[in-house]
Amino acid sequence: MTNVKIALISATPLAIAPAASAVSAAIPNSILWNLLDDRLLADLGQQGEMTAPLANRMDILIDSAIAGGADGVLLTCSQYGVRADHRDLDADGVAVFSADGPLFDATVALAPANVLLVASLESAAADSTSRLQATFAAANVTTSIRAVVVPAAAKPLPVDELAAHLAAAIADVAEPYDVVVLAQYSLAPAAATLRADITVPVLDGPSVAASRLRDVIEGAPR
Repeated sequence: MTNVKIALISATPLAIAPAASAVSAAIPNSILWNLLDDRLLADLGQQGEMTAPLANRMDILIDSAIAGGADGVLLTCSQYGVRADHRDLDADGVAVFSADGPLFDATVALAPANVLLVASLESAAADSTSRLQATFAAANVTTSIRAVVVPAAAKPLPVDELAAHLAAAIADVAEPYDVVVLAQYSLAPAAATLRADITVPVLDGPSVAASRLRDVIEGAPR
């Protein structure tokens, strides 16, 4: 595919590179368009919940991407995912995906008895656990989700250091798990390293979402 324009909507600069890399790998020669509101997460933290004005800010970004000719839209922030989930395929025929909607679907498809969800923030862990559990429930699949928060991974780090922090936290988990789910795009750069050392599947949002975008765009009338 050529001249396919993918809009990446981000709430933190840390999520941009992992998303861009995954989309470029899945959809070579695509045109990447970054839309960033780097106050979305901070304001959500201050408000303590998704307020109407915050939801509207994200909706405006999505609408701007579609109006600007995007063939696909990917939100890279998991905590605003609900703003994309209800418009999986927009009225204009544009695929709009949340950061981890495709990731959660892929996790459920494995039908794991135990999921280890890894995050760098308590808020992200709680939000992702709740929505992943809801995805399992909707599919009538029973599972247990254990969340591990790695605060050291919340700041920009070289990939090897990021992977080391995540690997150490995962190694400390005594309970069994069938799949590791990285809850945030900022953790995705460590996925390849973790896969080399962990015997169960390690899923990250960017690669799964990029593949889903490619499949939908390829199947859509052009």
